[in-house]
Amino acid sequence: MLEALFGSINRERVLLFLHAGNQGYAREIARFFKTDLDPIQKQLERLEFGGVIYSRNAGKTKVYSLNPRYPSFLMELIHP
Repeated sequence: MLEALFGSINRERVLLFLHAGNQGYAREIARFFKTDLDPIQKQLERLEFGGVIYSRNAGKTKVYSLNPRYPSFLMELIHP
């Protein structure tokens, strides 16, 4: 759907998942989309490095959420 805009189907999946559920962890996202864990982890790292998402530790699990300080126009593209 928005793969051409975001450059990766897995990046789109991560953003859609976090937008719909407010937070999630890598394995949960991969299972939801029935895809491999590694590409999801790479996209989470890239998005966090770019400031689009942020993470926090919940025990041994790294939980990701959308960064509310990131320009909101991206979220409007995902879910108008």
